[in-house]
Formats: sequence, C-alpha cells, structure tokens
Amino acid sequence: MVSYLSHVSQRGWLWLIVALQVFFMFAFHGLFPFSVEKIGALSGGMGIPDARMFYTFPQLQNMFWHYGAEGREMYLQLQWVDMFYPLVYSTLLASLLFLVYKKTPLWKMVYVPCLATLFDYAENILLRISILSFPHMQKWLVQISGTVTFIKWLLIFFAFFLLVFGTIWRLAHWFRLRKTVR
Repeated sequence: MVSYLSHVSQRGWLWLIVALQVFFMFAFHGLFPFSVEKIGALSGGMGIPDARMFYTFPQLQNMFWHYGAEGREMYLQLQWVDMFYPLVYSTLLASLLFLVYKKTPLWKMVYVPCLATLFDYAENILLRISILSFPHMQKWLVQISGTVTFIKWLLIFFAFFLLVFGTIWRLAHWFRLRKTVR
C-alpha cells in the first residue's frame, strides 16, 4: 500500500486523480442523465441517502417513495458510477495524507480513507438491496445501512481533519526551519 501511495502521490499521477475527482463531481451533479440533481428534482428535493450523514428506516422509505419508479431506476444507475468513485476519492485523500505524513509517526493515517471506502462499498450494497426490495425493505438492514453511512462520513471527515491538521503542522514546521536558517 505504501509503495502504491508513493507512486500515485507523484505529480503526474496526482493530477490524474484530481482530474478523475473533478470528473466524478460533474458526473454526479449533471453530466449523466441520472445525476443527483435529477433524482432530487423527481423526489421534491429528497436527495440521495449516500449524501446524508444518517437516515432511519422511515426516512429512507419516504425518500424511495418520493423517487417514484423513474427516480429509483436513476438511483440504481447512479450506484454503478458510485462503485468506482470511492476508489478515486480514497486514493486522492490517501495520497495527500501520504505526502503530509510520510516519514512521521502518523504515517499510518493514510489508511483512514481506505477504511472509509470499505464502508462506502458496504453502504452501496446495503442501499442497493433496500431499493431493489422496495417497498418491502427490511428494517434491520436499513438500520445497519444508516450506521454504515454514518461511519463512512465520520471517517471521511476525520481524513479531511488529518489533512488540514497535517498541512498546517507541516507549514508551521517549514516556517520555523526558515526562521532558524536566516
């Protein structure tokens, strides 16, 4: 994993990952006919469960109900795109964390986005099962799905916190070194 991150954190690869991140952001928000905005428009602004911090059984049932058959089909199509996106955002975050924390005792923090990806895939699978079984969704499955979504977001926010904290720490260290050299 470290050799992979060392490789993809090089400038050319990093720019490619950033370009893929931008592509996926456009894909989710209008590039495809099954975008988040189009699903939101069909559902009266309900959005998608993946973008929520947490949801309950009644909330998810209400969301899928408001999607209608067309919106549920769009969401299933969007999920195919979402099978690739976690690899992109986790590689980008892990690469940036690698650049910030390499050669420090906290270098293992690069695994936080990878763990978020595992939860994202679990979320996608559980949500796919739920929407395919709608309106006969299993309450216990949705409870697990909501919890998995919550943990995914906690890990992503923690990775961003680590990135901001590490960047500030590196910059402060760099400025201190510059001061002592003068």
